[in-house]
Amino acid sequence: MLDSKELEEEAVLAALMGISEMMSDLTDVDELLDAIVRIAPRLVAADRCAIFLRNPRSPEFRVTHAFSPDPAVTALLMSLTIREAEIEKLAHKLVRQKIPVMLREGKEPRLPAPIVQAFDIRSMLLVPLSYQDQVMGFIAIDEAGKDHVFTSREVNVVQAIAAHAAVALVHTRLVDAFRLERRRADALASAVCDGVIVLDAQLRVAAMNPGAESLFGWRFEEVQGRPVAEVFDEPGAEGTAEVARKILAGSTRDTAVVRFRARDGSPVACLVTGVGVGGGTGPVADILYALTRVDPDADVTTRRPARTGEG
Repeated sequence: MLDSKELEEEAVLAALMGISEMMSDLTDVDELLDAIVRIAPRLVAADRCAIFLRNPRSPEFRVTHAFSPDPAVTALLMSLTIREAEIEKLAHKLVRQKIPVMLREGKEPRLPAPIVQAFDIRSMLLVPLSYQDQVMGFIAIDEAGKDHVFTSREVNVVQAIAAHAAVALVHTRLVDAFRLERRRADALASAVCDGVIVLDAQLRVAAMNPGAESLFGWRFEEVQGRPVAEVFDEPGAEGTAEVARKILAGSTRDTAVVRFRARDGSPVACLVTGVGVGGGTGPVADILYALTRVDPDADVTTRRPARTGEG
């Protein structure tokens, strides 16, 4: 039979595994952080928790998620914003050194006096939300009105939780940045051409924007991973792959009028500008087709003069 210490360790492990499972199915980082501020205090015999996120442009720390048994205190925590200039010593340890800080009543470093008094803080554990070189903020845990001496085990538990929170924040910010860049790219594509298709180095359809879907009547999900000639050429023809082949052969850019076959079998003539997308240090990884619809009776062999350095 497990003793009380073993049961406690098992509960902590179960909670951390629960947080990990939430991350693996992460759809809303706010949901995860809300769970963390409720779970973390119970794992270290405390009763309050707040997540401060850092705004490096201000610079300041603002509470975005908080929990206290008293809803009024939770609401007050949620209104907190602390300028880095007010906590220089704390900020240096949390942001520059990326180390946990144990606050004790009357000892340095400390939080601003009005905050200490308003929340009756006697001791507090602060752990940075750190991922590689980034510090997104910190998690703060205490027991209201008590001098709670956090053990090394408790510090380790909070550090593990903070690491999960940091990864979730980085993941969310990367996804948000990707979505923004995708919207910018789609807006740019709409402004300069009628559609965009991306082929991989094996001449398979790797991406297709809404403009290209509208041009040809295909949804990207229907053609993803299929050879471009199989989708867009008449049986036995491979004209839609010719521009891509020239890019793979060494041209930095190639332009031609190409006749595509739409989903309903009708011909769609497009001026295709093909550009190679490098794979870092390797050869061309993708070929981008910028498509502008032209007269369907256009001569499919008509080409624009190549620019300097083009094939």
